[in-house]
Amino acid sequence: MPETMNGSRRLDWLRRQRDSAMADIEAITDKASDEDRDLTESEDKTCEARRSRIATLDDDITVEAELATRSATYAGLVANIGPVHRASTLEAPPTVEAMEYDDAGRYLVDYLTRADDSEARQRIDRYYKRAVAHQTTVQNPGLLPTPILEPVFIQATARRPAIEATTRRPLPAGGKTFQRPKISQHTIAGPQTTEKTEVPSQTLNIDPVTVTKATFAGAVNLSWQDRDWTDPAIMNILVSDLAAAYAQATDAAFCTYFDTAVTATADIADAASGADWLSAIYGAAGTVYGVTNALPDTMWVSPDVWGTLGSMVDGDGRPMFPTIGPTNALGSIQPTSMGGSVAGYRLVVDKNFPTATAIIGDSTYVETYETVGGQVSVTEPSILGTQLAFYGYMAWLVLEPTAFVQFTVPPPIGGLTAGNGGTQAPSGTRAK
Repeated sequence: MPETMNGSRRLDWLRRQRDSAMADIEAITDKASDEDRDLTESEDKTCEARRSRIATLDDDITVEAELATRSATYAGLVANIGPVHRASTLEAPPTVEAMEYDDAGRYLVDYLTRADDSEARQRIDRYYKRAVAHQTTVQNPGLLPTPILEPVFIQATARRPAIEATTRRPLPAGGKTFQRPKISQHTIAGPQTTEKTEVPSQTLNIDPVTVTKATFAGAVNLSWQDRDWTDPAIMNILVSDLAAAYAQATDAAFCTYFDTAVTATADIADAASGADWLSAIYGAAGTVYGVTNALPDTMWVSPDVWGTLGSMVDGDGRPMFPTIGPTNALGSIQPTSMGGSVAGYRLVVDKNFPTATAIIGDSTYVETYETVGGQVSVTEPSILGTQLAFYGYMAWLVLEPTAFVQFTVPPPIGGLTAGNGGTQAPSGTRAK
């Protein structure tokens, strides 16, 4: 038997189906591992369906492999056996013109020996040249399934970088608004001028800051047919998408609020100059320290500013924010992650910030409050439908606007200048 056997087309197809099912499982589990989480219910069901499919395919592959082995064994058995020697011309073998295959065994012998037997080759050629009807997929469209390659590609994300970088606090349950106490006047201390004289004194004033809750939600009315007939089931996909839409809506609203709440500004003369960025960062840090007596810890930027910072190089063409072997670097930014650091500050990139946004400040002075209600549903039997909704309550507050500084960034944003090794048209100027 030959070392390598020729398989059937069906065996090739079964192997491709098995590889595809295994690739789906690996893609889902790798994604969950990269995001440091367990599989969702939908992902777990998808993986279980793929594992069941692989078990079925393995049984079919075993059958096809056994057929291939038997064919190879048969070919080895008859490879060195010649045609039968007939006693007289009366028993001469049938001519090519008269030859017809009345059983599969005679055809298989000719097919396997056609390379060394010219008459067998002629019989095979004649057999295939007969006027036979050609059956193609055109004749049986009703038997051709339309496969669905799972899992469903979901582009929406539940990540909220700007909100995740704030100080998170629980949202009070009652009322449309709530109060956040804030010290408006501190006590004082100083030297006693002389013995038995009054020392400095001032009351501690604590004023309430009113915070208003906001409701965010989305809803869909799902027919029972869509719920019952879809595969993969639409229900889990729909709820996941509603949750992602809620996350993006709250993140976008917070980014708009945060951007407008910051009133202090610092100008950057040249957006492509590392020296100008460093000067502005130190100036802004001093401004924040003068208000809070603490240094900033975070820098929030829009994606275009992230691109500008990451693409900057020094006079020798070296990256200002290298990822490997930094020497006297301002920080570290890499194109495979939206995190990093700028001058030692945590870098937070959020797509929901307006273009040319760059804010530096102390994250303890911006708070977000949230209660996620999650999924709710109600059945409507009169129309065979289920109304689904995903909701939550959220509020936010910048306790001290002057604890943050907004950089006024001139063009170019999101690209390189000629001095940095490339050119790109400016996309706008950030002005407060």
